[in-house]
Amino acid sequence: MDMCMVDISHIEAKEGDEVIIWNTQKHILNIAEKLNTIPYEVLTNVSQRVKRVFVKE
Repeated sequence: MDMCMVDISHIEAKEGDEVIIWNTQKHILNIAEKLNTIPYEVLTNVSQRVKRVFVKE
């Protein structure tokens, strides 16, 4: 299943708003630690059906 639940009750958001799941390598590491896994596994488990937008700074 391609589902993820995120508690957004503390922010103002509506359907169709843009969402950033992770924005830095450190953020991915924090997510992996909470999931008791490694960053590589977090990134490779995102379904190909999820749209990706890469931004270069």
